[in-house]
Amino acid sequence: MWAEEVHVSRPGTGVAAFLGWVLLGAGIGAGFGLGIPGGLFVALALLLVGGLLVVRQGLQPAQLGVVTGLAALPFALAWLNRRGPGTFCSEGVTGASACVVQSNPWPYVLVGVVVVVVGVVLFVRTRRV
Repeated sequence: MWAEEVHVSRPGTGVAAFLGWVLLGAGIGAGFGLGIPGGLFVALALLLVGGLLVVRQGLQPAQLGVVTGLAALPFALAWLNRRGPGTFCSEGVTGASACVVQSNPWPYVLVGVVVVVVGVVLFVRTRRV
């Protein structure tokens, strides 16, 4: 085998690393936006972990997975508003009803799709350089 036939990939260009950063971005987006108990602290802790990894590894193309992962927030908001637009009433176990006004979920879906596409395209383009 000749030297020009050997292909060695650069560090930080693997799909597995990209998917790991996607998970980190999804955790940050969910922590900041979904209002789960302690979500802000989880998001800040994940930001700290991401920052430490960037400082330790340097900038790498796989880290653009955070952009793709942040699409979890608009997708989650679209899911929470899936019965919108309009007022949605639900009846509880005791017979009491609760009504909430929900917005149109499609703008959230559109934003989520755009964020995913931008993150994947940036990753593919920077990993080829």
